[in-house]
Amino acid sequence: MTGREIKKDIKLIALDLDGTTFNSQKEITSHTCEVISNIIEKGVVVVPATGRPKALIPEQLFNIEGIRYILTSNGASITDLKTEKPVYEALMEIEHLSETVDILKTKNLHLEFFYDGNVYCDESAKASSKRILEKYPNLKMMMGRTIFLKDLYQRFHKDPFPIEKLNLFFEDPEVKKQVIEEFRWKDWWDITSAVPENLEIVSKEAQKGKTLLKLADLLGIKQEETMAIGDSGNDLNMLSAVGTAVAMGNALPEVKEISDFITKSNDEDGVAYAIQTMVSRD
Repeated sequence: MTGREIKKDIKLIALDLDGTTFNSQKEITSHTCEVISNIIEKGVVVVPATGRPKALIPEQLFNIEGIRYILTSNGASITDLKTEKPVYEALMEIEHLSETVDILKTKNLHLEFFYDGNVYCDESAKASSKRILEKYPNLKMMMGRTIFLKDLYQRFHKDPFPIEKLNLFFEDPEVKKQVIEEFRWKDWWDITSAVPENLEIVSKEAQKGKTLLKLADLLGIKQEETMAIGDSGNDLNMLSAVGTAVAMGNALPEVKEISDFITKSNDEDGVAYAIQTMVSRD
């Protein structure tokens, strides 16, 4: 561990899930749950901030009493769990969306639509889903609860609607490189990655950092009173936006480089350690 072990007056903590709050078994330990509950009781707002849609968030997280807001789909939506309604959305704009889907359909990849908190795929994607899960069993939690619909692409083109995120999985890393290059020059979307086999395409306004600060503003919390904990590329803008950035011990080098503090790994209750070390709420 490195970094300054200085207690700060933090009023909002954003927690990435995969590789951060969840350990390698995709579970939240009882110790981490207890630390999160205790800090909420002391008045700190704790916000799960994830690339997942609401439907893919494990029930274990919702069972932590006091968590009211969740930031999902890389910042495309913030949901108030008390009312079950969004308090903010940054959906993909209709312009360029149909063309984007047409381009992706021609590639050898698995394409998911995140919409209204759920994951949708065309029925034709069942085969690619099975192959990818067989090749990368670690993606099971990220690809679960998919709703397969007949003629989804045709229905989408007939009546296009703004969605939260296009989520891509690749069997061939060369195809991933092609997609990155093709959309780099178009500059329509924000494109990030949570794991090596994946790309996430969202609106340029759907960034964890931007969305988190909008929530903080709604709650009357200053930027310098916010903290975020993360590990991967899709956490970079969130960590850059908050007052205090914390990288997991298992985080990517570029995540550690921009962070104020490096905590323990996700298999060592790194989130709990960071909260206990950095947050002063006496």
